[in-house]
Amino acid sequence: MTSETVFGDIVPLVPEEELRGEELEHLRRLAGGRRERELSPKGQWELVRGDGPLFSAPHEAAQLRDGVDKIAERGTADLAFALARATGGSALATVDRQLGDPNWDVGHPYVARARALSGEWPTIDLHMMRPRGPEICIGLGPEPKMSDGLWRPIMEEAVMSGLRASVNWPFAAGPRTVTGQLQREGRRAIQLELSCECYDPSHPAMRRAWSSLARAARRLV
Repeated sequence: MTSETVFGDIVPLVPEEELRGEELEHLRRLAGGRRERELSPKGQWELVRGDGPLFSAPHEAAQLRDGVDKIAERGTADLAFALARATGGSALATVDRQLGDPNWDVGHPYVARARALSGEWPTIDLHMMRPRGPEICIGLGPEPKMSDGLWRPIMEEAVMSGLRASVNWPFAAGPRTVTGQLQREGRRAIQLELSCECYDPSHPAMRRAWSSLARAARRLV
């Protein structure tokens, strides 16, 4: 008998696994649409332009952080583009190998592109984390007031889907992150860390996470 709570022990408050599975498949189809590509001095990125929130995936491609290779967070770009197309918003994600790390290097050109692409809309910056307990961690950033109105719908939809969610633990989105840099410039932004299971099509966490974020994103719009 184990004393540790595991994902399978969780009973969703709204048991609609079939519907969430359909929503996931719809989002995965949206992720496969055409993307523009641009080149910067630090590497390439892909984007789609819209009139809505910006969904960002700065770690989709492998990074170079302080001279040390950082593994790519595969799947974050697909989620970003899916959410953008589901809401009419914008998406931005790194591709190929990067010479720096947008979520670490202050003044990285990716951050400037995110700022321009988002316009007056908020930015939701998407990441992947190792299993640490919660499936979704919401990082409010160094200026939490700049995440007001963003985190509550995300938390509410995550809980309603039966996911474990946390705020500012284990990641709070420090000043060097995309979220922190945008907040410092007076932009509304929030960081979301999703466990690796949330990008695994064979795991129920993926359909719950993607569907809950799509529902939260529509509320933000």
